[in-house]
Amino acid sequence: MVCQKHSRHFLISALIIGFATYTPDLKADTPLGWINSDKISAYTTTKGEFEISGAIRAVNDTLDIFNYRDDLFAANRRLAGDSGDLDGTNLQVYYGITDYLSVFANAQEHELTVDLGTISSVNLIDIDSSLDTNRQEIGIKWMIYQGNLLAQNNRHSALTLQVSAFQSESDDFDVVVDEINLGSADIRFTNPQTFSVNELDDNGWQARLIYTTPVAGLGTASVWGGFGSSTASSGTDSDIVSESIAALFKQDFDLEEDYLYAGISLDFAPIPRLPISITYEYIDLRDSKFTRFPEEPSSALPSFLASTSTEPESGNHTLKAQVSYWITPRLHFSVTGNLYSNQFLGELPHYSNPLSESFSSVAYGFAGLKLGFKF
Repeated sequence: MVCQKHSRHFLISALIIGFATYTPDLKADTPLGWINSDKISAYTTTKGEFEISGAIRAVNDTLDIFNYRDDLFAANRRLAGDSGDLDGTNLQVYYGITDYLSVFANAQEHELTVDLGTISSVNLIDIDSSLDTNRQEIGIKWMIYQGNLLAQNNRHSALTLQVSAFQSESDDFDVVVDEINLGSADIRFTNPQTFSVNELDDNGWQARLIYTTPVAGLGTASVWGGFGSSTASSGTDSDIVSESIAALFKQDFDLEEDYLYAGISLDFAPIPRLPISITYEYIDLRDSKFTRFPEEPSSALPSFLASTSTEPESGNHTLKAQVSYWITPRLHFSVTGNLYSNQFLGELPHYSNPLSESFSSVAYGFAGLKLGFKF
């Protein structure tokens, strides 16, 4: 089923590229000093140009100026210590195939600290300290209209279709114990046993129709709307040999979601070589289908494998800002900031499960440093 969906997504992308070859030749380049990475705009990368950027991202007790980590603790009382700290990297590449068609790829990974504190129902031997996640995305941008080509500094109007496919997954989160309390009885293991939150992955696609236009005396503004869809899975398991006991800890979660996207951005340069970008987008969860097996989980599940009581959220307000400086005409350095009203909702669908959905129901943000180069 998943393979068929991936095939359909890439077939759609291939058809778009094919149709695009019949579009009349368009000659406008991106504006002087323009940076493509971490932006949603109708401008495609200039033909033959290759842009690459790498970034580090983090949040901790020093960078958490809005106290989002405290909000995370309030939403999930099982969390303690440095939970909510994030340490990650991001790599983006863009390439202009023609004057109106470009491709891009994005790869990112992060370690989200998860400290479960004291677990009264088990005798703990070892426990993972973070949820380690990676995400990949590939896509195309097809400019289907250009106007105002004689605008100053080449800040022309454009309408573009952007289509991408993504996939993300997290490593198993393991807890090793040698004794567990099932409520009515204590079970002691001769050899320590591992209990896991596992099968954490998702895949999906998204499409946006983006319009960018010059703003007199300021820069450019972009508006867009779009649609996306994803499927995600997760579950719990153990390495207990006894099938009857292992069955108590086995759960499977599956989730299908559809999204609507709407947003606006502003790009301007108050002084030469210092472009600034501010982006707002609302991600609206329009349809969600959740299934679990078994339908009624065992009452013997310890707290770290049991469902939370958090109600799933239906939308995410996202705000991103980027201040860059062109060190040379090819090399730029940027400081970035990302804020989310509901942390990873719409960004990492497999986080939206009964065990970790609290990660998608609180405000969150992180800062970043980025270095980019144009060939």
